Amino acid sequence: MASPLLAVDFDVRIVHRACEVAALTAAFRPQVAIIDLGLPDGDGIDVVAALSVADPALPILVLTIATAEARVLAALRAGARGYLFKEDLGRLRLALDELLRGELPMSAGVASLVLQQIRGHAPVVPGSESRGTLTGREIEVIDGLRGGLSYEEVGNRLGVSTNTIRTYIRSVYDKLQVSSKTEAVLEALRLGLLG
Repeated sequence: MASPLLAVDFDVRIVHRACEVAALTAAFRPQVAIIDLGLPDGDGIDVVAALSVADPALPILVLTIATAEARVLAALRAGARGYLFKEDLGRLRLALDELLRGELPMSAGVASLVLQQIRGHAPVVPGSESRGTLTGREIEVIDGLRGGLSYEEVGNRLGVSTNTIRTYIRSVYDKLQVSSKTEAVLEALRLGLLG
């Protein structure tokens, strides 16, 4: 299925599920990927990370409604080279041209956030007073996930049930203001919580 917005200049292939991305990119070899972070069967940040590992040269643009600082930074850390909010959809064709020229297209709010991060003056995020206050056990759980362990394997390592691990994960997500394992690990690394 082609998108009318892009069909004139691009051979567009659309997938709606994270599980379909790897097969399509292997068969189709895209020049650019546009990823929404809200996918029905997974997290778009995980898709960005997987595509970046599979093809580091592939320009990836996030096009989403997700405006939370943690989501934006996690997507960029995972390998996205551009980040547009859906309210800026009118800039999509220009953003794709910029990506293909090696530029980094971003919505104004994203560019401002990145600049603040570079300058070391990150804006205060609501609820951020609890960030970085993970318990020792929560850090052990995140460290296990960073090592590629499943919830069950982390539970076995720590001598607790899988349900207990899920409880720790929910707490970590709340404290770090993230919504995926990848984001939790990246944010914990950014905050210096993991050795």
